[in-house]
Amino acid sequence: MSMDFYPAIDIREGKIIRLKKGLLEFVKIYGTDPLLKAREFVNFGAKWIHIVDIDGAFQGKTRNMEKIVEIKQKVNCKIQVGGGIRDIKTIENYLGSGIDRIVLGTIAIENPDFVKEICRRFPNKIAVGLDTKKGFVATQGWAKKTKVHFKEVIDFYESSKVSALVFTDIDKDGLMEGANYKQLNKLLSLTKLKIIASGGISSLDDLKIIKKMEKPNLIGVISGKAIYEKKINVSDAIRILGDKIA
Repeated sequence: MSMDFYPAIDIREGKIIRLKKGLLEFVKIYGTDPLLKAREFVNFGAKWIHIVDIDGAFQGKTRNMEKIVEIKQKVNCKIQVGGGIRDIKTIENYLGSGIDRIVLGTIAIENPDFVKEICRRFPNKIAVGLDTKKGFVATQGWAKKTKVHFKEVIDFYESSKVSALVFTDIDKDGLMEGANYKQLNKLLSLTKLKIIASGGISSLDDLKIIKKMEKPNLIGVISGKAIYEKKINVSDAIRILGDKIA
């Protein structure tokens, strides 16, 4: 079973940043050229890059689309984008510009019927971001914790045309303390939907643990901070997850 490795680029005010637990007061800048970083990831063999518009996630409106579309146009890989995408026009603009997959978070919780319809209109192009704190979903750039348990979200989208669920444990994100394997395992056992795991990846050993889960619906792993802190080499991560470098 082969999984994709998704190196992450979080963009805030045009810069590459990482947060801890999704909090803006814990921001660290890792560069000023997301395009250059994307090219670097592709040179290491990445087939996908996960990009988040951090400004968009917190403001509820896309802020870095121009930069993200430029990356897609100039870098030869697939691009998955999330962050503040909450209306049909933004979705159409991204997909019309060649973006390969859209990750919908807040709106997938606040207006799930709309998202189901979007999934029907754009099959295999829409993922739902499942961002959780202690099992409950958070929205608005993770600033707002809801009373919706992740199982409710899974049950609602189970029969939809959603291409994947991007599962992030917020309490693990940016800390490099390892993923929440227990919750990830539970999630994988509850659904046949494809899952991309995110949050807390700290080392190649974490990737080996995830690989050994051998769940057919676990299709990928996202990592950001561990790459920037040089705990993970992208080429090695791709090799471990079984994704052949072209």
